[in-house]
Amino acid sequence: MTFHKKYFSLIIVIISSGILFAQSSSTYTRYGIGDIHYSYSARTLGMGHSGSALISSDFVDVLNPASWSGLDRTRLEISFVFNGVNISNNSQSSFYSDAAFKGITFAFPVSQDYDIGMAMGLVPYSRIDYKAVERREAVGGFSSAHTVTYSGSGGLSKLFFGASYKLPFDVILGATFDYYFGNLKYNSAIVFDDASFYPVSYETLYGPTGYGSTIGLISPDLSGLFNSETITGLRLSASANLINTLNTDTSLTTTSSSLIDTIGIGVTDLKVPYKITIGTAVTLSSQYSFLLDYIYQPWSKFELNEFNQSNLDDVQKVSLGFEYRALKEPGISFWEQIIWRAGLSYEQTQYKFNGKNINQYSAFAGFSLPLSNENTIDFGFEYSSRGTKEANLLKENFMRLNLGISFGDIWFLRYEK
Repeated sequence: MTFHKKYFSLIIVIISSGILFAQSSSTYTRYGIGDIHYSYSARTLGMGHSGSALISSDFVDVLNPASWSGLDRTRLEISFVFNGVNISNNSQSSFYSDAAFKGITFAFPVSQDYDIGMAMGLVPYSRIDYKAVERREAVGGFSSAHTVTYSGSGGLSKLFFGASYKLPFDVILGATFDYYFGNLKYNSAIVFDDASFYPVSYETLYGPTGYGSTIGLISPDLSGLFNSETITGLRLSASANLINTLNTDTSLTTTSSSLIDTIGIGVTDLKVPYKITIGTAVTLSSQYSFLLDYIYQPWSKFELNEFNQSNLDDVQKVSLGFEYRALKEPGISFWEQIIWRAGLSYEQTQYKFNGKNINQYSAFAGFSLPLSNENTIDFGFEYSSRGTKEANLLKENFMRLNLGISFGDIWFLRYEK
């Protein structure tokens, strides 16, 4: 089987396998559009979701479309993730886990003279996945003891197409055209202990669709300003993710023992706030890359049906990343070709309850194993702690294992005869 046929066979297997979902988060994701995905790849996860100023020839990064200027091969990347979370309060603790297909990207160089690289892909933007159970006793003689279950699922996905281009003074510009779509499903169910009372459930479903764009800039290599043999790379970056108001279909359905009734159908607006990312990347001795990214997204401006949500606040995230890769030289061994990564991050998440911000602290690690000269299998690991047990809130400890496969081949490039 040729290498090109392997590409398409793998895509068919992924599409036919479907996506697995189970609870892997908390009731915090009930607000807004759930937890935000900052990246999809094992490589970026291993560096703490940093790297917006990094130009690489052998990976497809979605943090900043200007980074595609370094492509020298056609690349296909696929990512899967295992999620595990331990959720606890002052009285109990539970562990949940799941596995899912994370995303797919395809990119290729168009012109190395003008740093034109093009990319497209399907990646997640957010995810809702929670379940909470509340036990209520009978009040007086007029009702039965019952259990109320609140659950939610779904999220927002992004289909994108974009390119990079070299401007005057070697500034790299990148831009994408994005299409957003998804389903946000919220369910409440009541089950009575007394069988003479019928159980009932209420489901609210939102189906947002719409368009957006990501625009990014990466500076020229500024390492020459230091006149140092050690500093072999220094770049700055900035990018903005903008999403138009999403047209959102809505429905409210009630279910009882004998009737399923859709009692409300309509269309409303969903406004996702813009996201700003600023970053820098410093490379030492052409082997050691140190990364710093800052993300700001004002979720206090989120609107659904022209209403804000009081439990949402502005996101601020700082990420530190590191990557080591040996110089590619003839005769280099398998072990010397392994790429090593690590990262740390602090995030003031979009969630706020009782005047208390829900903060998240994370540590990351990862590595890439060579499958051949241009192909790797990538691993990324995250451990995060979020929230607090104070004020009847939840403490969450996340574990994520990201598995990615990155293929590279020579397509589309023209060579002088």
